[in-house]
Amino acid sequence: MSTPAATSASTQLSLPAYYWRLASATDASGKAIAALQKGIEQPVRLTFSADALNIRGGCNAQFGGYTYQNGVLHVANLASTMKACEPSLMQLDAELGRHLKGDLRATLGGEASEPGLTLVAQDGSVLKFVGEPTPETLYGGPGETIFLEVAAKRTQCSHPMIPNYQCLMVRERRYNDAGVQLPPQEEWHPLYQSIEGYEHHDGVRTVLRVKRYDWKNPPADAPSKVYVLDMVVEQDASGKKK
Repeated sequence: MSTPAATSASTQLSLPAYYWRLASATDASGKAIAALQKGIEQPVRLTFSADALNIRGGCNAQFGGYTYQNGVLHVANLASTMKACEPSLMQLDAELGRHLKGDLRATLGGEASEPGLTLVAQDGSVLKFVGEPTPETLYGGPGETIFLEVAAKRTQCSHPMIPNYQCLMVRERRYNDAGVQLPPQEEWHPLYQSIEGYEHHDGVRTVLRVKRYDWKNPPADAPSKVYVLDMVVEQDASGKKK
């Protein structure tokens, strides 16, 4: 089955349309940069919004402003979270900060389904990235942020495509302007699909912040709505329904 990105004629080859996964890192002589090899294994991933760059995959998240014009990616000074990790990840963060700053010669190319981004720093080092479509690109539009409470135990449910399917039991939760969770406004009900990025552990009740997308042109055997995990807000190992 073709991926949505491969079949969508409207897909734009742009920095914000993809997550950019580090695929290789070499110095000016073509030798692999040792400190960045950890970022290929982890992997390191760049995310671009309209004007902000976010780097994840090392110890700390790094973020800052950027501009991209006439083949030049200009990265402003990066800020960072401040947790401590194993030395190799701390070194990876430092090396990323050293290479991803100032003006970098940027080449964006390839097909919309398999794009590539090459960044050449002023010292001649070359970082190559592979593009992976964001959910907005995959599903053809922006998602709606909602909060789902997931019950501790799955339940047997009648899935039209999968015999003996065990559904997650969910209900939507809402918060007031002060961030206080409001009483439940709907009953528990089965979710006949998975939540991308979420791994359910039996006996653990969770509250998730998810993006819900209306899939513009889903395959015949796919749901019209897609749920993608954004953040785990709450976990309760007692599994007690509230």
